[in-house]
Amino acid sequence: MRQTSLIVSGLIALAMGLGPVPASRAQTSIEGARRIVVLSDLHMGVGRDAAGAWHPFEDFRWAIELELFLRALDAERPGATDLILNGDTFELLQAETTECTYDDATLGCTEPAALARLERVLGAHTAEMAALGAFARAGANRVVLVPGDHDAALLFPTVGARALAAFDVPAERVLLATNGSWRSADGLIHVEHGHQLETRADRFEGWPSPFITQSGRQHLARPWGQRTVQALVDAHEAQYPIIDNLADASAGLRFALSATGATDAGEAAPALLRYLLFRMSWQQFRMDLDRGDVEPPVWNLAAVRAEGPAFLVASLPDDDRFKPLATRALDAGRLDGLVDALNDDDLRALCDQRAAVRRARRRFERILTQLDPLGPPLVECPRTPETTGPRFEYFWQSRDRLFLRHLEALEDGERQVAVFVHGHTHLADYRQGNFTRVEAGRSYVVDGFSPVPNAVTPVVINGGAWQRTVTPVMLDRVKAERQVSDAELLETLQPEQLPPCYSFVQIDAYRDRPGPPTLRYWRQGEDEAWSMAGRCGRGISG
Repeated sequence: MRQTSLIVSGLIALAMGLGPVPASRAQTSIEGARRIVVLSDLHMGVGRDAAGAWHPFEDFRWAIELELFLRALDAERPGATDLILNGDTFELLQAETTECTYDDATLGCTEPAALARLERVLGAHTAEMAALGAFARAGANRVVLVPGDHDAALLFPTVGARALAAFDVPAERVLLATNGSWRSADGLIHVEHGHQLETRADRFEGWPSPFITQSGRQHLARPWGQRTVQALVDAHEAQYPIIDNLADASAGLRFALSATGATDAGEAAPALLRYLLFRMSWQQFRMDLDRGDVEPPVWNLAAVRAEGPAFLVASLPDDDRFKPLATRALDAGRLDGLVDALNDDDLRALCDQRAAVRRARRRFERILTQLDPLGPPLVECPRTPETTGPRFEYFWQSRDRLFLRHLEALEDGERQVAVFVHGHTHLADYRQGNFTRVEAGRSYVVDGFSPVPNAVTPVVINGGAWQRTVTPVMLDRVKAERQVSDAELLETLQPEQLPPCYSFVQIDAYRDRPGPPTLRYWRQGEDEAWSMAGRCGRGISG
């Protein structure tokens, strides 16, 4: 089987000199060893309002920081960098106007409407585009735009062409990844936004052609996750501007619903519950503890299905802000049939997550950033009798299966991906390295993880967002210190008060095979000076 082949060869892929990928898959043409830097989720949006204040929808308020970062980045290795803007560079979903709203909720913007939105964004971010253009002109640097779910409209021909023109550089210095992802010329490094992973609620059918034609007009499609939450996020962000700056969109929505005192999610409850359950980020857990001979348990899915929708509500910790709304929906019978809509892999993923949360909270693993490790543990799903012992404590098989399937689909028959970089969730992988690789007598700490247990390749890494972000755990700590409610906290905090720290992935220049990817940060220290660092330092100000 191809997947078995991927697992086996994943152990040795970096050690083999295999042939080049077809030209159609290669996005790099400049000769020589080049550094690769990946920035995700800038979300440059509508800018300022008529009074000159930042619009609540605007998440990217960091033009000066971006210019300083790009200068420092080029100074480290002058003129030999592929800078990959890995999706959601432009915020083309949130807007003050309603020209992309239709009775048919599956329809999004037409090409002219999307172009008009991009023009507004470009007009609001001329300084940022100038800084990116200056970087692209330096030496042999180049910038690549990879579309994400919030700027999928770049795949409209006129919208993509306008975005490229805004960099004001020769055509060979800025490219649009019209196939929806970027692949290094040797085929070893693959970069994509991440919304197209199998379980993602923002996944488009037909990607990289995310369009629907109706009544002779072509529209962007709207994935089910976007249809479920975007209007809610828009409505609440006007009052609470930081909810889009949480290190996961679902966490921001949970805080917003709590702040407004919502007690009933109504008919939206089933879709919201499914969205929130499957937005949990695997990288929040301590994966480095699960190596050696530990094996995954086998969950008793028949017993799980017998629990019905109560199983889904029980998959939320008692301190989850959405649990009261989910419980009310369960009592009202609104969740009936929801379990039947989930396949076995979905149920296994929820069982894996429940077990991981239970273990983390029982061990007080403070590495958790999305979920307070001091809260009540979840109850595990029932296991089959033969996998109840302590040997069966590897809870990442769903994560591994998800990424192995995705990597298998990326195979081109000649070279397999050694490094897979994504974003989308806004939560960067834990920086200090999840495992160690020993090569030629040297030991390397590797950020990210390998979906092949006890192996070091392929490496999967999430670079987070080049944004000021905050985790739910950090917000809860500030709330406790200030002794305020969720509403009071969200009403007073502005994005500018969040930690001045921006994450990105770097892969150093190489000739034959890539070294381990590194998660780095551009951060401001207590002395107000900016520098590259291995972690964020400052907390919430004000």
